[in-house]
Amino acid sequence: MTTDNTDAGGVAYEQPIPLWERISNSRRALAFVFLLPTILVLSVVVVYPFFFALSLSFQDKTPGVPGRWVGFANYIELFGNSEFLRIVYNTAFYTVVGVSLKFVLGLSAALVLNQKRRFNNIYRTILFVPWAIPTVIASLTWLWVYNEFNGLLNVLFTQLGLIEYGVAWLAEPRLAMWAIIAVVVWNGTPFYTMHFLAGLQAIPKELYEAAEIDGAGTVHKFLFITVPSMRTVFTITVMLSTVFTSTSIVVVNILTNGAPAGLTQILPNFSFNLAIATGRMGLGSAVNMVLFPFLMIFIILLTARILRKGGD
Repeated sequence: MTTDNTDAGGVAYEQPIPLWERISNSRRALAFVFLLPTILVLSVVVVYPFFFALSLSFQDKTPGVPGRWVGFANYIELFGNSEFLRIVYNTAFYTVVGVSLKFVLGLSAALVLNQKRRFNNIYRTILFVPWAIPTVIASLTWLWVYNEFNGLLNVLFTQLGLIEYGVAWLAEPRLAMWAIIAVVVWNGTPFYTMHFLAGLQAIPKELYEAAEIDGAGTVHKFLFITVPSMRTVFTITVMLSTVFTSTSIVVVNILTNGAPAGLTQILPNFSFNLAIATGRMGLGSAVNMVLFPFLMIFIILLTARILRKGGD
């Protein structure tokens, strides 16, 4: 791109326009320039690690030793193992139950906190404390709470006469998974409450006032005003929480590390143990690649639903 100019003798010639001026005059080029730092960061911290892990899942790789290409051998080994299929079920159960309980409790707490009352700010602060505590600290605290001999839960129940002897909450096959889910729910419910409370406060009060004039009760106002107005908030919160819950290893790793007998083992923790404890990095990467498509399909479906609602 050039501009016309003349020299001292009156002869016309073309002068090139500087690169930055050309970029400034092009919206598309200017947008790319401003997005370039983000693209570079995402490429370094997301895109490259993902494709490296994908490549690793097709290799027989141990630390300090060059990888050997084995094709789909790692995936065949995983799906041919009945223990792995049970871990897949554990992960699905752990995620679905945990997310469902957080949704119900978070919405209930948000509805209560959305009402005007004295000391409401204090109640909100107390409710948000579990989410402010780092997951590692929360897990270590609950490890003491669940202790079979001097844990808070057993001491309290013994003093109340509810149990005679201490219960091994994290070693009892029927209780271990539920004990872990309880920690996940305790730690994650404030995340739901915060999002739902913000969504509730964004709903125009005039809608509820008009419904009351028409004779609508509390249940009808909730079903026909609150729920439709909160659908996008519900969708985004559930999507984020599902990803966080299904991919986090902290709670399971600290409390049980998959015990007893693998009944609390989930895919992220199983992948960590394979890659770090046994050094089978290729097989550990294959475990993550198995989880990835399910999360992607889930995210795409929910995102499409959000965009469709936005277009309507």
